[in-house]
Amino acid sequence: MLNVYVVRHGQTDTNKTGAINGSGTNLPLNETGIKQVETLHNSFDINKIDCVYASPLTRAKQTAEILTQGKREIITDDRLKEMDYGDWDGKISAEVRVNYPQVFDELGYFKKNYSDYCHGESYEHLAARLMEFWNELVQKHEDESVLVVFHGTASRSLVQNVLKVPDITLIGEVQNAGVINFSVDDRTKKTFLRYYNRVAPGKFFIEK
Repeated sequence: MLNVYVVRHGQTDTNKTGAINGSGTNLPLNETGIKQVETLHNSFDINKIDCVYASPLTRAKQTAEILTQGKREIITDDRLKEMDYGDWDGKISAEVRVNYPQVFDELGYFKKNYSDYCHGESYEHLAARLMEFWNELVQKHEDESVLVVFHGTASRSLVQNVLKVPDITLIGEVQNAGVINFSVDDRTKKTFLRYYNRVAPGKFFIEK
C-alpha cells in the first residue's frame, strides 16, 4: 500500500493579511509559519518517509526543509506550484471580492469563472498538471510512504481529482501546516482518503 502525506506550507505574510497567495507570490514563511511547521515536525516522524516532493516556491520548500531536517532529499517539481492567479496574485482577497463578487463561492474561494477576469490559470490546467504528477507518483512508489509539500488551492484540486469529487467548491482548504493522508492500493490503484486537514500536535501515521 502506498501512503501519501500531503502537507500545506506554513503561514506567510500574504496568508496573514488575507492576500491572494498564488504562484506569483514567493514569500518565505513568517514567524508564525515557522512555528507551525516546527510543531508539525515534532509530531511527524520523517524517518517513516521514503521520498519527499515539494513545490519549488519558497514557502513550500522551506516547509519541506524544516520537516526533513536534512534527513531526506527534497525533489522539487514545478507541477506542484500553486495556482497562478494572474493579475490578482498578491492583492487583498476582500478588496477583489467587492468588485467581483460573482467569482467567489459560498466559502469565499474562487469559482471556475474567476480566470475570465484576471488572466489567471484555469482550474482545468491546474488539475491537468497535478494529475500528471500524481499518476507518475503512484506508478513509481508502490508500497512506500511519500511526503508531498505544496499549497492550499493546489491540494484542494488534487483531492477533488484523485477522489473524483464533481466540484472543487465542495472541498474546503487545508490549514497552514495541515496534513492530508491518501492510501493507494498497489494492485488496483484505488485511492482512499485516510484523513483531511489534520494538524499538530497529533498522530499522523496509520498503524498497520
